Amino acid sequence: MGSLEEFQKTPYNPASPLEARTPLIALVRGVRVFVNVLVFTAKLIPLVVYLLLRRFVCRKPKDVRGWVALVTGGANGLGRQIAIELAKEGCHVAVADLDEHGAAKTVLELRYYGVKAAAYCVDVASATEVRDLQRKVEADIGSVDILVNNAGLVPFLVSDEYVPENLQRMVNVNILASFYTVNTFLPGMYVRRRGHIVTISSAAAYVSLGLMRNYTTTKYAMRGFMEELRDEIHLAGQSKWIKTTVIYPFQLNTRKELVDAVLKLPYFSKLPITDPMVAARSIVHSIRTNRRKAFAPDWFPVGLLSFAEDMPRKIKYLFQDQLLSD
Repeated sequence: MGSLEEFQKTPYNPASPLEARTPLIALVRGVRVFVNVLVFTAKLIPLVVYLLLRRFVCRKPKDVRGWVALVTGGANGLGRQIAIELAKEGCHVAVADLDEHGAAKTVLELRYYGVKAAAYCVDVASATEVRDLQRKVEADIGSVDILVNNAGLVPFLVSDEYVPENLQRMVNVNILASFYTVNTFLPGMYVRRRGHIVTISSAAAYVSLGLMRNYTTTKYAMRGFMEELRDEIHLAGQSKWIKTTVIYPFQLNTRKELVDAVLKLPYFSKLPITDPMVAARSIVHSIRTNRRKAFAPDWFPVGLLSFAEDMPRKIKYLFQDQLLSD
């Protein structure tokens, strides 16, 4: 096993010098680029027509009855509601959470819908515990078809959230846990040629407000994680069978400590707070329709906020001051 820490201590080894570009080589490359652009344009037109038809013509949501779903952080809040909505669709559900009592209560609710359900007390920030979880879920319910990376830490829960140990814990839960779960469950999806990986990010990953640098950083990270994962699955030739969805929820009425703190912050008091049940229904619909990314609730396309990232800061601040100020 290689060690990155040890590698950092090795002498720097520069790459070979680049070959000098002659005018002839530059000309040949330019012609190739021009030809590739023409071919790209010819292929783009029918692809755009297909995507528009798929977007605006009603598609039947996929049937997930009998699928096995694993929801991390499924004992309470949004995770609990996602688990319930999946059970309503006929999914068997594994609930993984550190809150053992809350997970057990959620499982009792899930069984009401006639599905198999089980609770597991697990810290998904531990790669070892995630591997153990896989063995237990497969033995109790079956192989995981839908992985919902919902477990996460939110800001404002403790007064000293920027001390090193709290920063590390947030990184471990909000980022590394998804690496561990995907590394564990994706190979089986490849073998069975069936699966869907869902990660819960945050609307903060598109609209930052300068109030929660720790949390927002981790949620931006999951944007990149899911985009790269989607392309990785494509390169593996599995994109026909394995789908990914990244969800960007707006402020939800979940943990009291969080909601009380958020309502005291600038701008947030003007933003709507959504019932997690409403968000969960939107999320499960996004799963069944194979959405690449979506807000929750899915009030408008994610793309409409993409421009905000490159918007001049003065325009963004004007928007915040005029529309979101008290």
